[in-house]
Amino acid sequence: MTSETTFELTIDGIAQGGDGVGRHAGLVVFVRGALPGERVRLRLTEQKSNYARGALLEVLTPSPDRVAPRVTDSGHAAWQHIAYPAQLRLKMTIIRDQLAKLADVHTPPLAPIIAAPHPWGYRNTARFHVQGQSIGYYAVGTRDLRPTTTDPLLLPALNEALAALAPLLRPELLEGVTLRASATFGYSLAMLHPHPKATLDTLEGLAKAWRAQVPALAGVVLDIPGPLRGSGVRELYDALGGCIFSLSPTSFFQVNVPQAAHLLELVTEALEPGPGAQLLDLYSGVGTFALPLAAAGATVTAVEEYADAVADGKRSAALNDSDEVHFVHAPVERALPSLAGPFTGAVLDPPRRGCHPAVLEELARLAPPRLVYISCHPGILGRDLPPLLRAGYRLERLQPVDLFPQTPHIETVVVLER
Repeated sequence: MTSETTFELTIDGIAQGGDGVGRHAGLVVFVRGALPGERVRLRLTEQKSNYARGALLEVLTPSPDRVAPRVTDSGHAAWQHIAYPAQLRLKMTIIRDQLAKLADVHTPPLAPIIAAPHPWGYRNTARFHVQGQSIGYYAVGTRDLRPTTTDPLLLPALNEALAALAPLLRPELLEGVTLRASATFGYSLAMLHPHPKATLDTLEGLAKAWRAQVPALAGVVLDIPGPLRGSGVRELYDALGGCIFSLSPTSFFQVNVPQAAHLLELVTEALEPGPGAQLLDLYSGVGTFALPLAAAGATVTAVEEYADAVADGKRSAALNDSDEVHFVHAPVERALPSLAGPFTGAVLDPPRRGCHPAVLEELARLAPPRLVYISCHPGILGRDLPPLLRAGYRLERLQPVDLFPQTPHIETVVVLER
């Protein structure tokens, strides 16, 4: 077969990452945008020894789960063509498949996925690219800009700010924009990523003009070396689990606050953070879990390598009059060997790449009776689970929570007990 090859294919599965899966001429074929049960026509785009990829040309027999997309697909809403109940079913299927394939776990204690109350209009942050006077997202795998002035995944405050920015853009002014909104308080904050030829005066002028048009845009800061410059406030406040968080423009905070509340409930239920509890929060970010756990009576050691997130966490701890969170600014794999414990429990929320192998080894050494692993990638979860199971932990519960509707991203709370 060549890149000019076109053929018909029946889709009989779904892959990690969201592609439809079929089989042709002895090869597994991945087709982005195709759904199980569909007959499609595709063009071959890549062929390896044991798999191939194809571009969807036509859906010959559509699935009853297929719906009309709301926006031009740039990849950030890659599952918008799937009815929401079917998205939930497919995510459960992917979790089961990945655990069986990678962790040899065939009967996991898997609870039904917790659906999002708002499958649209939930995201509290977004990063946009700018080319000249156009702003939007890149198409998948390219630097081709798909201009947009509204995104139905975003909270209303972000769409209001986005729509007002587009007419203000000029050539050689910006390369990108980060937007963040407070789900609790309804206002927004932005960071401008300048074009190399932009001047400070022009950027500050843009910041002031933009804020003048959007009352809910409380601050615009510039992504330049040195002290923060711009117009208005420099950080944003949001709330979770009864705690107030002070957030810098680019520090990580869960993008779907109502669903993050479910994550926190599950973590709290598993770790029982009463007086006397000594807990670890690894990859702690701004203290999303550490601060509420401390408010419930625990003493928490929070480990995070990104300086801005640690600064936000310390500032948030002061806002909440919390002196029971000890922030450690270091990569988790470097910090853990110096921690002696004992710890009654640990929560770890690693990035998409998962845990460094040394982290899993150190957790086995520290041996807290309970672990809560928050996974955003079932395949990486399947890789990280076996070392913990070999170290004497058993799976007590797997609870998917749909933080990212309209996308194939999957969040799973995994409770392990020694």
